[in-house]
Amino acid sequence: MTRPTPEPEPIDLVAGYVLNDLSPEEADRLQQALTETPSLRGEIAAFGEALALLPYGMPIVEPSAHLKSKILNAAAQSIRPPSPVLSNVVPIATARRRNWKQWIPAISTGIAAVAVTTLGLNQLQINRQSEQTAALQRQLDATKQELTNLRRELQANQNTIALLSQPDTQTYTLTGATPNPTNSRLAKARIIAKPGDRSVTLVAQDLPKLSNNQIYRLWAVAKPTAAPMYCGEFRQDASGTAQWTAPSAACTQNPSQLLITLDAPTDPTTSAGPLVMRSLS
Repeated sequence: MTRPTPEPEPIDLVAGYVLNDLSPEEADRLQQALTETPSLRGEIAAFGEALALLPYGMPIVEPSAHLKSKILNAAAQSIRPPSPVLSNVVPIATARRRNWKQWIPAISTGIAAVAVTTLGLNQLQINRQSEQTAALQRQLDATKQELTNLRRELQANQNTIALLSQPDTQTYTLTGATPNPTNSRLAKARIIAKPGDRSVTLVAQDLPKLSNNQIYRLWAVAKPTAAPMYCGEFRQDASGTAQWTAPSAACTQNPSQLLITLDAPTDPTTSAGPLVMRSLS
């Protein structure tokens, strides 16, 4: 007893149509399935796109001369008409009947490969956008820091200008005793103070930066023959400005000369360290 052949699934008919491997009866069944389930047309398009990509993933194999001759003869003698064309479906070129079900895994693999490639490109674009965003954020942070420094310098300059505009304010010009090791330039500075006022302001250029165990100290020489008098210690900020209060009003009472030395914070204030700057006579 011969068992009836099971009816093919619609998806099998779609794959057979894409491979141009349907019998007239199967073509009729597919036409009916498309009428009942219009979404199958999307499956036809997806299978067609995947099938078009398959040749790019297959190795090129040159057949032997004997096999090549048989293929050409069979192609020349083949007069089999194409499968019936379905309404509203674009026909595909004639192909010899084959077991097309074995292509279904390959077609599915092709669709998956296209999806993976698309996801990879999207991830690459996202990574590039993230890198660009991080670079822009770094530039923004640097700009903010620069603006902060400019505001600080502007504030210091405004304070200096206000101090210079006051009556009786005196300015002392100092120059470096040795070149700055960083740029080989002599440091320059101005000490701004009022006679008898203990407030001292320094504005310096090219004055070497200090380590944690170093400090600058100001000394006033009342007369050429007098010993230097300790007048406070300081560290300049990023703009080269420093302000402090002298321990004695005599430090700003028209001294004969001002000196700046390099000392340790723990050094006694009775003797000066190495000379860094001196005022012009």
